[in-house]
Amino acid sequence: MFNRSVSKTDAPALYAESKNCATRYDYLGAAEILKRINKLEPTNDKILVEIGSAYAKAYNFELAHRYFEEGIRVSQQKAEAITAVGHHWLEVRNFEEAKKYFEMLLKEQRIPMVTFIRLVEILIRMRRLDDALHMTQWGLEIYKTNEAIWLSRAKVHRQRKELLEAEKLLRSISAKQENDPQVRAAAWYELGALYDTQGRYQEAMSCFVEAKKLMNLSHSAPASLKILRSKQKSMRDMCENVTPAMVERWRKQGQTELQPARRLALLGGHARSGTTLLEYVLEAHPEVIAAEETMIYHNAAYYPIGKGISPNTSFLSSIDWMSPRTARQIRTEYFRGMESYLGEPVGDRLLLDKNPANTFDIPSLIRIFPEMKFVIALRDPRDVCISCFTQPVPIIPDTSSWLSLEGTINHFTYIMGIWLEWRKVIGDFGIEVRYEDMVENLEPVAKRALNFLGLPWNDRVLKFNEHASGKIVRSPTYAEVTKPIFKTAVGRWQNYRAYFEPHLKTLEPFVKAFGYE
Repeated sequence: MFNRSVSKTDAPALYAESKNCATRYDYLGAAEILKRINKLEPTNDKILVEIGSAYAKAYNFELAHRYFEEGIRVSQQKAEAITAVGHHWLEVRNFEEAKKYFEMLLKEQRIPMVTFIRLVEILIRMRRLDDALHMTQWGLEIYKTNEAIWLSRAKVHRQRKELLEAEKLLRSISAKQENDPQVRAAAWYELGALYDTQGRYQEAMSCFVEAKKLMNLSHSAPASLKILRSKQKSMRDMCENVTPAMVERWRKQGQTELQPARRLALLGGHARSGTTLLEYVLEAHPEVIAAEETMIYHNAAYYPIGKGISPNTSFLSSIDWMSPRTARQIRTEYFRGMESYLGEPVGDRLLLDKNPANTFDIPSLIRIFPEMKFVIALRDPRDVCISCFTQPVPIIPDTSSWLSLEGTINHFTYIMGIWLEWRKVIGDFGIEVRYEDMVENLEPVAKRALNFLGLPWNDRVLKFNEHASGKIVRSPTYAEVTKPIFKTAVGRWQNYRAYFEPHLKTLEPFVKAFGYE
C-alpha cells in the first residue's frame, strides 16, 4: 500500500494514519507513512523530526539520529527543532543523547528557557551537582523570575545537602498561587522529601498531600485512571485463565520453535521494591548486561500480538495461538532494540531486563521467551506503598493510583495479588529476592541470585555502587544506588504509621504472604 503515488492533498490523511499507527505501538508503520509525507514535503522539518521520533520509539537509534539530524539541517527554526529532538530522546530515556542536543542550544543567541531545566535534570541524574548549580545560575541570569528554574536550583541545593537554601526556595515557590500548578506540585514534593530526611514526618506528609491536590487538578488524571482500570481488568482476566499446563506447553513448543535459546531474565516486582539496587548488584557481574526500564518489549510485542485479537478472541488466546513466525519476529525485534539501546552487542552475556512494569506481562513473556527466568524483588508492602505515594512522578496510567495513599495501597494489593498467582505457574523459573535481606547481608543474597541465573560468583557484585557511579541511572533512585548499602529505608512506613492505620487490614494478607509479619 505504500507504493502508490500520492499528492499533497493526501498529507493530512497520511499524518492522521501515522498517529493511529503510533497509538497501536506500530512505530515502524508510523515511520513508513511519515516518510511518504516527507517525499511530498522534503523540507518539512517537523515531519523529519517525527520520523526520527518514531524510529527512536522503535529503538532504532541509528535511523532516529539520521532523521533528527536531517530535520535540524533543513529547519528554519533551529532552536525549536533541536529542542524537539532533545525531548524525543528523553521520551526513550536516552539521557546521553538528550544532553548533547540541549547543550547545542547553549550556543544560541537566545537560549530557550527549557534548556536550563532539562540540563539541570540530566546533570543531577549524572551526579554532577556543581555543574548543575552553575547551570541554574546561568539560567537565572537570563530568566530571573522563572519559577521552574528556581525550582531546579532548589533541587540542586537539596541534592547538595544545602537544606536551608532549598527549603527557603521551595516554600516560596509552593506558596505562590500564581505559579504553574505543576511547578508548585513539584515544589511540594521536594519540600516533603526534604522534611522526610529531617525527621519532620507530619510536615512532610502535609507537603505530599498538597502536591497530590495539585496533581489531581490535571486533566490527564481521570483519563489515566480509566486506562488503569481497563489494564487491571485485562490482567485479572489473564490471571484467571493461565494454567501451569498451558505454560508447560509453551515451554515445550519453544524448545523446537524458538531457537536458539538466549540467556535472559526479567528483573521485576512492584515499583519501589528494590529493583534498581538488585539490578546494579547483578550487572556488576562481568557476564551480565542490563537494560533499565525500557519500552522495548512493550513496543516490539504489543502491535503484532494485537493484530491477532478480534472481537471473538482474547489477549490470552492470541498469545496461545501465536504462530512461531510471529514469536520469532518479536524475539528478533526485541534483541535488535536492546542492542540499539545499549549501544553494543549482547553477545553470549545474560541480558537482564529490569522492568517492574513487565512483571504483569509474564504469560506473553513466557510464550515468546520460554527460556526466560524471573527475578522478582520484594519489599515490605507498607514501605513500598509509602515510597510510591511520595514519588514525584508524572501522571500516567501506572502511577495514577498514587494520587492518594488509599489508591496506592489498593493498587499494590491488586498488582501483588496477581503476582501471587503468577508465581504458581512459573515454578522453578522464578525466584524472589527481599530488599531487606540485601541491605542486611548482601553476599549470600547475591550468591543465591547468581546461582539461580546460572552464573559463577564474582566479588565485583559487592562493589555495585562503584559500577553504578560510572553510569547514568535511569531509575528515580539514581542518587541512592551509587552509595554503599544503607538501611535507613527499612521500616520507613513506621514514620507514617498514623496514616497507615486505616489501611493495615487491607495490607495484612500481603504482609503475611511475603513474610513481613
